[in-house]
Amino acid sequence: MKKRKITFILLLCMIMASLAGCGKSAAEENVKVEGPSSDADKMKKYDPEITLTFAKAEVVTNYPEGQNAQNNAMYQMWEDVMGIKVENSILCASNAMTEKFQLAVASDEIPDFGIVDATTLASLIKNDMVTDMTDIYKEWATDNLKEVAGQQDNALFAPTVKDGRYMAIPVANTVGDSYPILWMRKDWLDALGLEEPKTMEQVFDIAEKFALSDPDGNGKDDTYGLYLDKDLNGLDFIMAAYEVYSKDEYWVKQEDGSFIAGCTAPDAKKPLGALAKLYEEGAIDHEFAVKEQSKEEELIASGQIGIYIGYFYSPLGVMKDSVANTGADWVAVPMPAAEGYSDYKPGVNLNVYGYIYAKKGIGNPEAIVVMLNHLCDGYAAPWLADGTSEFYERYNELASDPEISQAGANNLMPFQMAGNINWGEKFTEAIAAGEEHVDGKDADFQNVISTELPAELSWAWKKVYLEGYLVMDLDNVRYSDYTGAPTETMSKTQSLLKTQKLTDYISIIMGDQPVDYFDTFAETFNNIGGAKIGEEIKEALQ
Repeated sequence: MKKRKITFILLLCMIMASLAGCGKSAAEENVKVEGPSSDADKMKKYDPEITLTFAKAEVVTNYPEGQNAQNNAMYQMWEDVMGIKVENSILCASNAMTEKFQLAVASDEIPDFGIVDATTLASLIKNDMVTDMTDIYKEWATDNLKEVAGQQDNALFAPTVKDGRYMAIPVANTVGDSYPILWMRKDWLDALGLEEPKTMEQVFDIAEKFALSDPDGNGKDDTYGLYLDKDLNGLDFIMAAYEVYSKDEYWVKQEDGSFIAGCTAPDAKKPLGALAKLYEEGAIDHEFAVKEQSKEEELIASGQIGIYIGYFYSPLGVMKDSVANTGADWVAVPMPAAEGYSDYKPGVNLNVYGYIYAKKGIGNPEAIVVMLNHLCDGYAAPWLADGTSEFYERYNELASDPEISQAGANNLMPFQMAGNINWGEKFTEAIAAGEEHVDGKDADFQNVISTELPAELSWAWKKVYLEGYLVMDLDNVRYSDYTGAPTETMSKTQSLLKTQKLTDYISIIMGDQPVDYFDTFAETFNNIGGAKIGEEIKEALQ
């Protein structure tokens, strides 16, 4: 009897193992994916409808009445147009997503798809939890998607690669969000009879005059030339004028194939020396090193700083307060290269929201590409659209609903994607043509053309789209030469390295150390982890 019982248990285990993939979950089995039957199939609507689980970062706080993160008009539109029902199996605030996702990885219960950062993606790849998307992407992606995701010679794909294969697809964002703009007090330039700068040296010269020549005409020594705060916001973009890329986690490949941290490049001495001179002359606030960004920006609001290196959207922040408080005016100026260097090319982060994976073993991994195809036909890249897609039409129709617009039409969708469209050009053309609406960005366009906003807010919206956008060269940027997952030493020492850079850079700018102290900084930086990280990067890329 006992022998029969054991035999039955063994037989049952064998049956269960065969059903579950010999001890593995069914989701871990490879699924063969057929290619599309035609180009039209790449924009298919699934019939019957399919359901995919998702990890949704919830950023909306004011849903339209009767709607929520799962049941809303945008999710329904996704379903209607694509035949894909998205279910939020993870739903949490953005700052809790990493922890929630790590728990899902540990329990082998990740959603069918999600958008994750490079570190999380590396963990998924290491644990063999995601589908190899190389052939699926090659066969299923439309030309529009390949142009948006494949920008800068497929640089956005770097963190997804394992053994030359794409294990996820980058969900592109616009480069414009991290592209620097030199904002200058136009009224001060006019008061001192100064022209807009063409070189970084001219920027420094104007900063000095803004501090020493009483540009506001009040007879007081109360103005500064250049904005800096304790985190050195803006400094990286000054460094780029000298082809130095000092952003944290920015690594530069040398001619011999080795890697160094961009912040240790010897040419960094030139801008650091120039800033030390400006600090000594009083053109930089002598208390900048102890002030948070919000505190230092109070000097902008009170009309005491003349040069601010920010972004296209900066006028909507503290700059508009300076307009309201002092009647200031600002002009957007292209960031210039330093003398003797080629055209200005800023170092920017990879312009992605994250990397979209398909869980290994799901039934329709190509649906991830189909969703991206729909987003890239009109919505993410209007300039590439051939006519108007159903998705784009439905999106614009819903986005025009005030309740949905107020909640954030983009944020109500499962996810969004963006190409490098220059909305400044679109808005300028629309205004010249007397048009009253701009598809895809109409809420902002209404603010630009509104005659009912407070004066400083109307000024800000116009500056953003009719000046800020227009001085960006979105095709001329530089990424780090290493964009993969953090190496072992990088994970352990990055915070320490960042602190070392800030401490020593500030010491040089404030004159506590001579410019040549930079050599000591570079040596220290490399000794505490920088050199080891360079070796690990070289090994990872071999």
